[in-house]
Amino acid sequence: MPFNAQKILFLQRLVRERPTQRRVGEVSQHFCEHYSLGTMVGRQVEYRDEHHRMAESLLRNHDLPVTPMAAGASRSDVAAFGGLSEKALSAAPHAGSVGIKCIGDCMLNASALRTPEGTYLVAAPEVAVRVTCDRLMLVENLETFRQLERYNWIDYRGLAVLAVYRGDSALSTGDALKLVRTRSEPVWAFVDFDPAGLVIANALPAERLERVVLPPVAWLRKAAETVRGRQLFDEQDQKARLGLDRAAHPDVRSAWVELRKLRSGVTQERMLLTPKHREAEEAD
Repeated sequence: MPFNAQKILFLQRLVRERPTQRRVGEVSQHFCEHYSLGTMVGRQVEYRDEHHRMAESLLRNHDLPVTPMAAGASRSDVAAFGGLSEKALSAAPHAGSVGIKCIGDCMLNASALRTPEGTYLVAAPEVAVRVTCDRLMLVENLETFRQLERYNWIDYRGLAVLAVYRGDSALSTGDALKLVRTRSEPVWAFVDFDPAGLVIANALPAERLERVVLPPVAWLRKAAETVRGRQLFDEQDQKARLGLDRAAHPDVRSAWVELRKLRSGVTQERMLLTPKHREAEEAD
């Protein structure tokens, strides 16, 4: 039976650290009972030099790496070892990736970069950082990010905007924020109109945050009249309040003042119902 990642890492630690004893656990007990790797003494498994050599032999004989794989190892790196599943010990498929979407004339290597409606690109951060644009726009939710063109009330002011998905369990939030902080363009935040969304906007580099992208206040007031909106506010208010009370950016502050008055939020998905920006201006 092939060794799983937990057992492989256990053997690699024995080879690398050469311990004289380990506390009895599921893995140490398994190797002691089935491979005579170590000697059980009470609640400890004791190891001698011969056991360290045995651990290395087990790895080599099963065509497994004797030393840990490098951080971020790809599946092709792992596949070089015939006894190892390409999924074991390798980085997740989207590790070290960010989601980006192009609005207007974004360029990469002097060529126009396009993302057709309903699509986005998954790119390595070192590639995404080379995309030229006028503005960055951090987008909180994936469904909204994917359907960004449908939010036709957003006025991009004729600028080339590189939208960056904030991230989730598959696309790292840390990589997305690092991309935003590494670059120098002014930043827009398109987030839920709720305390958690404003916390995201408030965490962006203050000197570069140019705009919090939200529908007109009059529309938000009507759209917030929902049970779900009040639930969002009640769930998030206490945790977000201290930071937002200290917010310095005028867009964050004004949105927070309005939220506290309404005590109800509006999700990005609901913002799809917002009229186009010209129609909204005429209505005002």
